[in-house]
Amino acid sequence: MKHLSHGSLLLPGHYAVTAAALVAIAVAGCGSSDTNAQAKTAADHANYIATTRCNGVNEGQPISALLGGQTVTGVRPLYSGTEPSKSDARAQLRGAIVTVAAEPGVTAEWLDRALECHSADATLGQMADDGDPFFLPDAVVDIAVKPAQDGFAIQVSTTSPRDAQRILDRATSWAPSKVVPSVSMR
Repeated sequence: MKHLSHGSLLLPGHYAVTAAALVAIAVAGCGSSDTNAQAKTAADHANYIATTRCNGVNEGQPISALLGGQTVTGVRPLYSGTEPSKSDARAQLRGAIVTVAAEPGVTAEWLDRALECHSADATLGQMADDGDPFFLPDAVVDIAVKPAQDGFAIQVSTTSPRDAQRILDRATSWAPSKVVPSVSMR
């Protein structure tokens, strides 16, 4: 039987095996820490978000101007991959991009968190459904906020084509005067 010493683990042939083992351990440890992976329904996901990320979030800086549509500067479809063209039939609708004007003191990270918490509260029935596109009553939506020229681009998406259309429909009826014309996929 061969005994391993500290020096034998560092032999050139053992680097890859040792590194692979360490990566496997790290991945397994990280994967088990996300309890949201167990969420089966939109309510489960919303409850996870509300309990882990939302303590006091919407108490300091309200997002009422955004939710009321006052800061919205544009609404357009969100497609997978790149912008669709007339010849690209593979692009799939994923939801909507809502562009909003910047407000003093608001960062993309804070706005993302505030909208996730709004979505969780609405999904859990803690507020009335006012038709905004940042949640669907019975589906999980993903919200990603990115800085854009003079404001933010809020991507509201889902993996279901049916729910993606529902998000876009809610966004265009919520802010009809802000809809940006796009290339037709038909």
